[in-house]
Amino acid sequence: MGSASAASGNPAGTGPLARLERAALVSTRALSVLGLVALMILAFLTLANGLLRWAINQPIAGVVDVGALAIAIAVCCCMPVALIERSHIAFRLAAALSPALGRLLDVLAAIAVAVVLALMAYEFWLYAGTLVASGERTYVLKIPAAPFWYAADAILWSAVAVQLVVVAVEIGQLWGYRSVRTPLKH
Repeated sequence: MGSASAASGNPAGTGPLARLERAALVSTRALSVLGLVALMILAFLTLANGLLRWAINQPIAGVVDVGALAIAIAVCCCMPVALIERSHIAFRLAAALSPALGRLLDVLAAIAVAVVLALMAYEFWLYAGTLVASGERTYVLKIPAAPFWYAADAILWSAVAVQLVVVAVEIGQLWGYRSVRTPLKH
């Protein structure tokens, strides 16, 4: 069975699904860099806070406030790349027994992940709304919490969109499409 893009007259890796998959891969990697930058800033602030507390008994006010918000954003930023690169745990017993059954189970699993992510994103939206209604602010710096949770929610919705690309790729693989993604090197 040949590549779906090859069957439609396009060389492998140049069809619309390949372009969509490639764009999702590039954009999610860029988003993960944003998440890693947030974590690096938090690490620097935590180190500086500890050193100042130790050296002159004067910690940086609000590091805990910023940390709680930065971690939520950072984790959400790294989810889409893990989805598109399939960096999660997978059991391949069915694929070893029957490749066609394995591909079908991959499609069903991808759909289930998309549904769960959509439910998570919806719950984040509701949670951010309750923060707006309550006027929730961080303890020390008095930063409104809701905008950060709305940002995390927007990133989760982008993860849903990425997972829908994964669903399309998995369905394409039922008909011979070969993924353009490059697996992580271990």
